[in-house]
Order: sequence, then C-alpha cells, then structure tokens
Amino acid sequence: MRSPTLSLGLALAGLLALLTPPMPAAAGFVVNPSSAQRSHGFPADPKAAVRAARALVAAGHLRRAIVALKLYTVEHPREIGVRRFLGDLYYRAGDLRSAQQSYLAIVADFGGDRETYNRLGSVYASENHLNRAIAYFDKSLPASDSVIDLVSLHRRKGDLSGFISYTRAQARSHPNDPGLQDDLGQVYESVRRPGRAERAFRRALALAPQDVGALNGLGLAMLAQGFVKDAIANFRQCLNELPGDYKCTNNLAVADLNLNRVVDAEHLLKVAHATRPELPEAIVNLGYIRDERGDWRGAVRRYLQALAVGPFWRDAYLNLGIDYERHHLYALAESVLLKGIAAVPYDGAMHVVLGQTYAEQGKTTLALAQYAFATHALDPHVRNVAKRLIAALTPANPAPPHRR
Repeated sequence: MRSPTLSLGLALAGLLALLTPPMPAAAGFVVNPSSAQRSHGFPADPKAAVRAARALVAAGHLRRAIVALKLYTVEHPREIGVRRFLGDLYYRAGDLRSAQQSYLAIVADFGGDRETYNRLGSVYASENHLNRAIAYFDKSLPASDSVIDLVSLHRRKGDLSGFISYTRAQARSHPNDPGLQDDLGQVYESVRRPGRAERAFRRALALAPQDVGALNGLGLAMLAQGFVKDAIANFRQCLNELPGDYKCTNNLAVADLNLNRVVDAEHLLKVAHATRPELPEAIVNLGYIRDERGDWRGAVRRYLQALAVGPFWRDAYLNLGIDYERHHLYALAESVLLKGIAAVPYDGAMHVVLGQTYAEQGKTTLALAQYAFATHALDPHVRNVAKRLIAALTPANPAPPHRR
C-alpha cells in the first residue's frame, strides 16, 4: 500500500493546486566494530547488519552500505532478508542490473518468494518491460504493494478496464478472502474511487480486523474523502497493531498536516525517516514542510536527498520541478520534470507542471502538448486543471490576420 506524499500547489491565473503527496537527513550513527563483526564491518546478526546499513544510508553513504552488505551476503548467503535489502539498495542507487541479478539469485536459491517477486516487478517496470513486470507482480499477489504498480502497467498497456474487472470478479468469487478484498481496495484507490476503496477495505477488515495493510488502506480512503479524523483513527489503529510501521507513521503525519498540526507531523516524519532512511516518502514530506515555511532552498535539498534514495519516486521530481518553476529556474525545471516523466511515465501532474514551465517561457505549442497529455490522467483534479490551462492558452475567437 503506498504511502502518500504531499505535493505543492500549482497556481496559474487563479487556478489552484494539484493535491498529491511530501526529512532532514538523519544524523546517522557510527557503527563501532566488535568481536562479533567480520571483515565487512557489520555485525553477524542479520537484523543488526541491516540496521548498520541503514545508518550508513541515513548518513548519506548509500554506496558504502552497498559494498558492506555485498561482503556480508558472501559470508551469510542464507540470510534472505539481508540479500533482499541489498537488492533494494541497488535499486535505490539506480543500479537496475545489479538489483535484478540480486533478486533473481534469491528466487533461484530459495524458490518462490512473494516479496522478491514484487521487487522484480518494480525492476522490470522501471526498464519498461511491461509484460515481464506484470508477470512478476502477479506472482506477488494477493495483498501486496504490487496492485498499485499493476494499475499503472495495465493503464500503459491499454487494458486497465479489464484488469479492474478481473480484480473485482476475483473479490466477488472469493468473498471470504481478505487478501482479495484488499487488492480490490487498492485498485479503487489507484483509480481515484475512494468510496469504493473504503467499502472494499472494510470488507477485508471484517475478515481480518488486525490486518495492517487494510487499516492503512482504509485510512488513505478516508483521507481522500476528506474524513481526516477517521483516517487518523485508522492510522493509529494500524500503529497499535504494528508499532513503528513506516507507512502508517508517514500517513498519520500527512493526516496531521491536513489539520495544520505541523509540529506533530514533523515529529512523526522524522521518526519514520529514522526508521527507514532508505525510503523517500518521509523525506519528501519533510521537504514539503520546508516549502510551506518559505524555505524553498531547504525543501530542494530534501527533494534531492529523496531522489538519491528513490530515483524513481515521482513526488520528489514533481515538487522539485514546482519549486524550480515557481522561482523561474526554467532550465532546471524542464530537466528534472523530463527525468521524472522518463522515470514515471503517464503522470499527469508532471505533464501539467512541465506545460506551465513551457507556457511561462512563451513556448505555447509545447505547453499545449503537455496539457493535452494530462487530460488523460487518472486523477480528475489533474484532468480539470489541464483543461482549464488549455482553455487559458486557446483563444475562443482567433483574431483575423493583420493587414496593412
């Protein structure tokens, strides 16, 4: 289940914002050598080794963490969790080939592993191998984060309606399977139908009341419908079931921001970031807080930090592009938004911001092309903004040619 981040608003001739998702780097800590450590410098205990790697990532040393974990896995080849985390770090460093090799080796050594199938799907999706990505994401179902990605991939293939119908039929055919109800909720969440998502997640929770994924999903559905206090209750229940859960902590912070409880939100985001410094959501959200306080340069540093650990994370590109565009740094805005669109194809919001960047430079034809693409976005708000921007750039009654 995704963790939302906050995006800055767009403004043009009174047109208000896109609503999407938002870290200072943790100071990190020094891992002191001990008799239990090997030549790689990490403790022999796998959980301690992952914590040590996360400390290096938090301190900005992603490559060092990769090198040390690679040595660790040579000495501890049966530690599947550490090997999977090494693949994750390769992916976050943008080294898709090494990530793919790491995950395929896990599958070869351990057989079917849904978490690893999910990650292989992400790698192949990033490489634009749609059918292969879908095949691996399908293997990770039910009740996995793959559903969000599958919606995006089927949309790119042009068969999204068929995928929605199939998922709905599966849930109806197996009404006592909470995982399939959860999958349907994620599908509806992805296509911006929060009311239907809410009902699906409630069915999942009626079957499995302590399911953290469904609690988080229900919270997101309530948040999308404007029921912020209900969403907060769901996220808190999620944290009661699984204290310290990264996604629910981040999402509770987003809900607090909706109520303007910035101090509470900032504290939660720092906790989330300290827990999982290799993930970008909390970093982007802390950058968003910097933006809201008027510190756009500090926000830019946060977004760049998020991209260092999440080179395929859409919201970091979007917020960075908005900040550059707002401060008339058009070349930088174009560069980051084009990279973002390459990393996350078919994102309507980024096309809108790129179009606005072109429009402010007088590149009307390029702007209109970007807005036209955004009119096909899944988010109805993005579609409406794009249509208004097209109308603003398209004269209703073109003037006749000037004659001398």
